[in-house]
Amino acid sequence: MKNLFNFANDMQMNHDYKKLQFIIHRGSHQIGGNCVEVATPNVKIVIDCGLPLDYDNQDLDIQEKIHEDAKGWLDHCDAVFLSHYHGDHYGLLSDAPKGTRVYTSKETAELMKVSGIFGEDLTEHLDIQVMNGTVAVKDFRVTAYPVDHSAYGACAFHFEVADKSILYSGDIRLHGKKGILYKNLPQNVDYLFLEGTNIGRGAKQRTETDMENEFIKQFDETPDSVHLVWCSSQNIDRIVALYRACKRTGRALCVDPYAAYVLELAHKAHTTIPTAKTHTNLLIFYPHRLTTKMIEKDPELIFGPYVKKRKLDVKLLQSHPGKYVMLFRPSLLYYAKTYLNEVKVCLTNSIWAQYWEQDKLDINRMKEWLEEKPELRKKLPDIHTSGHADVPSLQTIVKHVKPKHIVPIHSEHSDSFSSLFPDTSVMEVVDEVQHTI
Repeated sequence: MKNLFNFANDMQMNHDYKKLQFIIHRGSHQIGGNCVEVATPNVKIVIDCGLPLDYDNQDLDIQEKIHEDAKGWLDHCDAVFLSHYHGDHYGLLSDAPKGTRVYTSKETAELMKVSGIFGEDLTEHLDIQVMNGTVAVKDFRVTAYPVDHSAYGACAFHFEVADKSILYSGDIRLHGKKGILYKNLPQNVDYLFLEGTNIGRGAKQRTETDMENEFIKQFDETPDSVHLVWCSSQNIDRIVALYRACKRTGRALCVDPYAAYVLELAHKAHTTIPTAKTHTNLLIFYPHRLTTKMIEKDPELIFGPYVKKRKLDVKLLQSHPGKYVMLFRPSLLYYAKTYLNEVKVCLTNSIWAQYWEQDKLDINRMKEWLEEKPELRKKLPDIHTSGHADVPSLQTIVKHVKPKHIVPIHSEHSDSFSSLFPDTSVMEVVDEVQHTI
């Protein structure tokens, strides 16, 4: 396995300080699991260090190798730059040495703290630094640019060293509520590391406003049913669309304490985001296992001053199911089994369809439950749009940025980049091959 840090030491001995190198450790021909290293003779930087999406389906020996590889990539690292809080971008930071400095957005930093409240804290050994404008890491000047993605606080990074520049797009799209942010990205960069998740899928992505209207239509068509919507608690744009649809159809949106906490964090930065404290038709329900865990961590999270007013009345839910929509995920299935067995229920997917293919205990239990409820399985609508740009959006980004070279990443169709961006040089890259800029 190549490591640019060793190469950097060799370069320093040769007194050639102008060379900048990069290596994609993982992500050149797959979606998720990103890890990129950039280095000069004087500094080593890692951009994202994600868990492969198929990690849970791998044999134990392969999983162990994934962690060992990450330890090597992160060893003697001067800094890690984390684009957003999705497991396929941060999931292997637990393998970083103690005290590793991690730069990220304020929103992402806050979400990293949440993991320690609601589960095992995998990042408490890290030195988390909130980026405020541009930071210097030895030879590098690095600037964060907020971008639109399905993860709260996602950003791109611009790396400048000597007379060279690299723009790392991270995960990005233009069809969300903040799609216009791409116009703030720097132009005329030397290299653009561009994600291509949706290359090869063809479809033009629907907007979050489209999602809102589809929710409204569904709620109106089933006025006597409670709706369970499987949606990520970190997908703030989707939750806002869902909340607006609830408000327009006279329903209350019910979220668990984890989602309520994430919404409160988001509300601090954007006061239009609904929370149980500020919006009357947003309620909190309390699954037993999650609630017990939270009480152990911090009772105030459960027994805050507003909780009694905002707590979902289960009896009202059971007697008037058509008045409620519940943010749902497979780990909350036991709550549905306990309280919703005697009421009409509609289940909606608002997540990436391939999550259904993961071999996880909660998802398998969900599938078994659906087998027992054929009426739900037949009416399993999909109200979802991707967190990633479609091809026309990627072309718009390239037209704005005007890079000299494109480096494909986060894509299963890296070989298609040349035909999609015919006016720009596209590098042929593979994992673990170093390139000199």
